[in-house]
Amino acid sequence: MIWSIAWVLLALLPVAAVIYIVHTYRKGSAARAAASKDRFAQIFDAAAPPAVRPDAAPPAPPVPVVGAAAASRSTGSYARRMPVLTTQQLQLRELLRRGLPDHDILSSVSLAAVIDVCGLPEGREREQRWRALAQQTVDCVVCSKEHAVLAVVDLDSGSTAETRFKSECLKAAGVRYLRWSPLELPGHDEIEVLILGG
Repeated sequence: MIWSIAWVLLALLPVAAVIYIVHTYRKGSAARAAASKDRFAQIFDAAAPPAVRPDAAPPAPPVPVVGAAAASRSTGSYARRMPVLTTQQLQLRELLRRGLPDHDILSSVSLAAVIDVCGLPEGREREQRWRALAQQTVDCVVCSKEHAVLAVVDLDSGSTAETRFKSECLKAAGVRYLRWSPLELPGHDEIEVLILGG
């Protein structure tokens, strides 16, 4: 009789071990998920309202606010830019359109939309380089009708760290980069030669 009980217990031992392992794994997964959720909330939801204690009185329902009143009462709100481009950027775009009527002219474009990072595997360094491109904008991009990038034009009368960075990146990508002073723009009859080099 004792031996029978011992054999039954011995047979149940692997089952108990599996149940224990599964329980421990699920508990650990739940803890990791909760920690990940907390980190996500700290990073992306810093403006979320504080948690309500169980013994606290229920909060009053929010009063809907619309239109200009909503913008005036909220902190860190957003407003539409009017106009999207500066006067000088508009002048440059119009000059390029008149000088290159068979081309597409894009205005105020992120450098990351013009060139890409290549030769690096997916990882931190590639992401950092892409973010550096995304933080820079160029005033105008000249494209063919097939949407191939032919040249980039910036309104800039001096040399800065930003223009040097853009120049190096565009040169490495084989894209012509021109910088013109907003006070000394070329004539529209010169544009084709300056942009396309022909």
